[in-house]
Amino acid sequence: MQDRLIGDVRVTRIEEQMGPGFPAKDFFPEFDADTFAAEQHWLAPSYFQPESGRLIASIHSWLLRTGKHTILVDACSGNHKPRPGMPRFDMLDTKYLDRLREAGVQPEEIDFVMCTHLHVDHVG
Repeated sequence: MQDRLIGDVRVTRIEEQMGPGFPAKDFFPEFDADTFAAEQHWLAPSYFQPESGRLIASIHSWLLRTGKHTILVDACSGNHKPRPGMPRFDMLDTKYLDRLREAGVQPEEIDFVMCTHLHVDHVG
């Protein structure tokens, strides 16, 4: 886990999940298959999974430690929520809380949680 300092604020990325997300052709409005194919040599495997045609997506939180407050900027996916129409998010059982603790913070030490967005694929 890597921290960054922005002024006096320590910022840590807390990964929830990373893996194949949307098909590239569905994500970019002006998708051109030939142009995309010409770039796959550097896109795969870190940013694109050729066998599925999907972009690699990271779902994570940002932990901000200001010296005064501990703030979690969260995408709000979360474990153990039924989402039968969204297999990637259905009944997640990630090691998210372990990763938060690895960053040096217990869940009860967080002063504020900011939810970045509440799409149906994130909240239950």
